[in-house]
Amino acid sequence: MTFRIPLIRRTPARRTVTALVLAGAAFTGLTACTLWAPQDTLYIEEASVGPSATVGDVFVGNAVLVSGGGDTANLVVTLVNEGGDTQQVQLAPQGSRTISVTLEPREIKKLGDPPDELSTVTGLTAKPGALTTVTVTSAGNTVGLQVPVVTPALQPYSTLTPSPSS
Repeated sequence: MTFRIPLIRRTPARRTVTALVLAGAAFTGLTACTLWAPQDTLYIEEASVGPSATVGDVFVGNAVLVSGGGDTANLVVTLVNEGGDTQQVQLAPQGSRTISVTLEPREIKKLGDPPDELSTVTGLTAKPGALTTVTVTSAGNTVGLQVPVVTPALQPYSTLTPSPSS
């Protein structure tokens, strides 16, 4: 004598629903595996030699001084006006003249690349490998950046030595 248990009748609709439920469970289980994992994008660290800062509405990025030998250097920095008004920015390397730059709204300026008279710093007392203070002022806000002095022997800076003064 054989007992048969009647199987639940599987209609095409029931098979489709079962397949969707199983696929949804598998998708949820496989994609939620990093739900509690730390997110590296929350802790971004700059991969640059020079420091960056925000002064008022102006972002100052990757500031470095490329030594031309002696007391002359080229200030290389990216300035970004993140505001809606024109900004006046003053960069004052320690022991040198103040460099003034005007930034229109949303404008980006790369100072010192290529080297020109505006970006040339004279009277620099810091030697390559040292840090020197560059004071950045914009809209009444001031930040003192500890900017490294580098040599043109480093590949990224080989074309950024100060241009000779006429």
